[in-house]
Amino acid sequence: MSREFLGRGWSFPVRPREDGAGVGLSVHEQNIAESIQIVLNTQPGERQMLPEFGCPLQDLIFATNSAGTRHRAESMVRAALSRWEPRIDVDSVRAEADPQNQNQVRLFIEYTVRKSNNHQNLVHLVQLQEFFNAD
Repeated sequence: MSREFLGRGWSFPVRPREDGAGVGLSVHEQNIAESIQIVLNTQPGERQMLPEFGCPLQDLIFATNSAGTRHRAESMVRAALSRWEPRIDVDSVRAEADPQNQNQVRLFIEYTVRKSNNHQNLVHLVQLQEFFNAD
């Protein structure tokens, strides 16, 4: 079975091809994973021609690392990926506090590629406010 239906596009982050003759491309599941990162790293309003594109995770930057904040992050990710990445079904999104960094949330995202039924996962980090010690 051909995997061309999974897509091909510029690599993210953008980089030149190994031979230097053009822009590097990503294909198949790698292209989908990179597209997910683009959705999650784009704040709505950043793209002038498509202002609603993205995921508002940056709205959480001054939030505390609480269960409520993590639940909001899960909801934001699920909604954004369901809307902006039609090649996948989001199976689960789980947010956990990073045990080594109180200002960071780890988002564990599991998804299924619709056309191939391949299960994939990735981890996305969200940086919250920094606490400054007055001592």
